[in-house]
Order: sequence, then C-alpha cells, then structure tokens
Amino acid sequence: MEEMRASKQYGGALPFLLGFLVVAVAGWVLFPDILFVDKEQPFRFSHVAHVEGQGMLCEDCHYFREDGSFAGFPTNEECAMCHDIGDPQELVDALAEVTGSPDNIEDVLKQEEGPEALDYLILSAEPEDIQAERAFIVKYLAQGKEVPWYNYQFQPDNVFFSHKAHADLTMAQVAALEGGHGEAEAAEADAEDGTNCNLCHLEDIHLRSDTPPFQENVMTGYSKMTMKMWQCERCHAQMHQSNACYVCHK
Repeated sequence: MEEMRASKQYGGALPFLLGFLVVAVAGWVLFPDILFVDKEQPFRFSHVAHVEGQGMLCEDCHYFREDGSFAGFPTNEECAMCHDIGDPQELVDALAEVTGSPDNIEDVLKQEEGPEALDYLILSAEPEDIQAERAFIVKYLAQGKEVPWYNYQFQPDNVFFSHKAHADLTMAQVAALEGGHGEAEAAEADAEDGTNCNLCHLEDIHLRSDTPPFQENVMTGYSKMTMKMWQCERCHAQMHQSNACYVCHK
C-alpha cells in the first residue's frame, strides 16, 4: 500500500517537473528568438571605406553640437560635402530618361552600372561599396530624403543620456575599476583616442565593412542592443556616481 502511494506521488511530480523544464527552456531559449526580429538598415554602410579608405575621423560624422547635444548620424547635407551630386533635379532628370519616369528612378539600381550621370559621381572602388553608394545617391541625395537609419542604441522616451557627461571616460578607466590593470593598459594602447564608444555601441564599429541587422523588440520597438539599466547602474557605482532615479530618468 505504501509503495503504491509513493508511486502515485512520484507520478504526479514527474509531469510537473517535465512541464517546468519545458517552460523554462522555452522562456530562456525560444522566447528571445520570437521576441526580436531582424531589420536591415536602409543600405549597406562601410565604416572601413570611410575611415581607412578616405582617412575620415569619427568626429567628422559624430560630434557635439554647439548646444552640447550629440549628432549620432550625419545629415544628407554633411554627406554631400564629399558626395557632391550638384543639382539634384538634373540627376533626377538624367535617371528619368533611363527609367522612363521620375517616379521610377530607383529602378536604375537594378543595373550593376550606369547611367553615366550616376557613374561619374561614385567615389567607391569595391563592388559592394559601389552598389551601396549608388543606392544612397539615388534613394536619398537625389530625392532629398534623409536616411531613416535604425538606431542601435535608441533610449526609451523616459531616459535622458548625455554623451557630453560621458565623453571623458576612457576604456582604460573602466577596465581598471574592474580590477584588470593589464587590460587597462591594453585598452589605453588600443584606443585611437581613448574614448569609450565600445562600452555602449557596437564593438569596433569603425573596423566593420557591413551594417549588422537591427534587432527590434516586437513588443516595444526598441533595439536589443540598447543599454540595460543594470549596466548603467553598475558603471555609476564603480565610478562613485549617483544612481538616483532623476539622474537618468525624466
């Protein structure tokens, strides 16, 4: 009789344990894949082509404005300082002659090259860079549209982040605070200007020749790469800065 009771108790617990394990695995492994969807940037952008190929500096595109705010993405006007297409309407008219209509000028991108009015504007040398530059000129510069970039680090509306307040923090300082003095020296040696962009943004983005997909949270619309509050709090604590709510939230 006692053996039967033990068997029943075990039999009731086993399905519960199995169900718990299945739900736990689904929650930790499967749910994140369902929660986020990859979205491609408007066109492929190569930092390597600009940094190594053209000798540009990070601050040529990403800089502090006079009011202290930070310019994360360059505008068409700033890009046109190098990608000068002259009179946009003249280019649109030239492309319209090829595609048959000014409303269909983007059809020219289906061709690997040409027309001449577009080819002579291209500064890139590598095939992938050439196609990306063609897309940028035709879709945005010629039509006067700003590039709708996905922001990998876009913060929620109730969060205030000041790039200016973090500008002087270096990778070496953070590594030293975490007890890695050897890592601190390496971080200082490897950093081109000692800044801490890698702490929050895609690591070594200036060495990439591609644009990784934007992983969008289907429920919130925010990026998976957005800094989490615990990361901010940890760094604030290490730097002996306040973690009061009003410091970051508004």
